[in-house]
Amino acid sequence: MLVGYVSNERYVALPEVLFEFRNGDNITTATSTISGAVHADIEPGEYEVVLGRAGYGSKIVSMTASSDTPHHFRLLSDGLLGYMWPKSVKSGERSEFRVHAVEEYELQLWRYGQTKEYIRRIGTYDEHGPRATMQITPDGDYTQTGVEWNKYGYNSKALSQFVEAPERSGLYFLHALGKSGSFFSFPWIVSPTAPTTDVAVLASDINWNAYNSFGGRSNYIHADCFPSTPTVNSRLELKRYTEAEHRSYDKEEYSPLSLDRPDPYNHIDFDEGLTDPIAGRQGCHLASAEWRLLGWMEQQGFDYDYYSETQLHFDRCRWTSTRC
Repeated sequence: MLVGYVSNERYVALPEVLFEFRNGDNITTATSTISGAVHADIEPGEYEVVLGRAGYGSKIVSMTASSDTPHHFRLLSDGLLGYMWPKSVKSGERSEFRVHAVEEYELQLWRYGQTKEYIRRIGTYDEHGPRATMQITPDGDYTQTGVEWNKYGYNSKALSQFVEAPERSGLYFLHALGKSGSFFSFPWIVSPTAPTTDVAVLASDINWNAYNSFGGRSNYIHADCFPSTPTVNSRLELKRYTEAEHRSYDKEEYSPLSLDRPDPYNHIDFDEGLTDPIAGRQGCHLASAEWRLLGWMEQQGFDYDYYSETQLHFDRCRWTSTRC
């Protein structure tokens, strides 16, 4: 029976993933094929499934096996990633840092203006359990619902992972430094509780989300919804490459894209400076480019308050005479 498919955080098919299907005292094993297909000698019904592969970790899920509805299993690559939730707050409010790591890491808070300004050390994080700082992702298309990091196994309030936003408005970044030397940075938008100047700058976080393909979808990759099977070879399967006259938007309906996801395209290298050229294709129109604007404004002596597009959308900006 074709139980389903297994893919990574880019919706790329994963071969050689090991599976155990548990139903009472019965255990059936299986291994995914090169296309990510999972065939198992089981009957339709409820199962506890254990799955994993080297380089991706393991997880345990409950699912309903069906002969006519393939289940989409998802695994997350080993590495260092993170994001703040909420991604934009007012001074004094709190956000939770959600970090995926397979080693001990240190977390620091920095402000990005005309210089990268070190604010403070948040802490060092590791756990007694093996790989206990590793996150898991939901099965299915979690680009619509969010990655649900810090949801499972984070029950102790004493081990909560919240940071209070600084008083000064601006573009902040969290620096995660792995013990092996790995590094990942992720933005945090801090707005004032009340306007402090008549100039406001909006972070383009809706634009950031449009380009964010973490989970396998963005406004430019599978914009409407996932295809029925994960990608084996992009050039042979994705419409943007196989169609001579490809149009990204040719549907009447489009599935949502959650903000509740890490955004690797907004990572800024530790050694990257304000006046350095922006290397790569994505940074030139995302957070890296917007940092250049903020840094230039500070160099020229322009005061500003910093907000996000989503704060404006949800009416969290209380302006009277502010200029954007």
